[in-house]
Amino acid sequence: MLSLRLCVVLLPLLALAGAINVPQQQLSVDIPLENLLQKFKDNHLNTNTVTHVIEKILEKVKADQGQEEASLSSVDIEPYIIDGYQVQGVDNAPHLVSMSMSSVAYAHFCAGSIIFKSWVLTAAHCVEELSQLNGGIIGTPIYAGITNRSNVTGAQIREVDFASIHRSFTGVAGSADIALLHVSQPFVLSARVQPITLPDNNEDYSNKTTIAYGWGLTDVDGDEYSKELQYAFAPLLSSSDCAGKMASDAPLTTSQVCAQIKVCYGDGGTPLVYWPIDGPAELVGLGSWSYMPCGYGNRPAVFTSVSSYVSWILQVISAYYQLNK
Repeated sequence: MLSLRLCVVLLPLLALAGAINVPQQQLSVDIPLENLLQKFKDNHLNTNTVTHVIEKILEKVKADQGQEEASLSSVDIEPYIIDGYQVQGVDNAPHLVSMSMSSVAYAHFCAGSIIFKSWVLTAAHCVEELSQLNGGIIGTPIYAGITNRSNVTGAQIREVDFASIHRSFTGVAGSADIALLHVSQPFVLSARVQPITLPDNNEDYSNKTTIAYGWGLTDVDGDEYSKELQYAFAPLLSSSDCAGKMASDAPLTTSQVCAQIKVCYGDGGTPLVYWPIDGPAELVGLGSWSYMPCGYGNRPAVFTSVSSYVSWILQVISAYYQLNK
């Protein structure tokens, strides 16, 4: 087992070198993933086999990444909800979507939220990692209307046909970790698939209790993402309280929110949701980064503050429709 070490971690799959000034590390896999997946298609292997192999590749990537970075003050990538609960019924989180690593077979990579019928909001690091893995983000499958990942037969599946990463995102923790995706066909709204309400511009949720949803790891030593959707209550901290619980050099900004919750591998882009006493649920944050090992020293997880980017979201959507009249 690797010795216990403290590191900053963005919440998807590959290490974003540079979050704490670490030299860029290249992902090394014996067989290129795209070639391997093509062999599956050529040989007509079933999707269960493909999914199993994808999970094994992920295990190898995580193991290799840990070995390569064991001597560095490194940055890893991925998140999960620990000490959470199973969500009972998909209609409790109908805005939640799962972004698949592959178009050949479903393999969860990151989460996102439906904000309009054709638009999904997620973390920029998820989009960047998927782009690096697949040679682009266009065509990435998005699954809506599911809670149990082992059964996606009833899912609404859409493909990304446009993506916008915030221009201030630099690939390091603390930068503008937010991205907007447009899908090929609008989602069909139902009790299982619904958009979530955006917050008011620069709304402050400090000291309120939110809920985080996700399919990430549920055990620090686990090696498989949760099949069942998990949730956990996440008390939000004020900026001063958050800073007090973090290392002095933590990359905190005013465009982030901190929640007292353990997130880790698999929860990148996971939504942080506030349920007011009256009115619809509001999207407060997107899973961005955390210290590793997950939940180290009971330090809070950091989410991109959606209220800080409402104007940007609307500007991107407006520009998209102006250019696609």
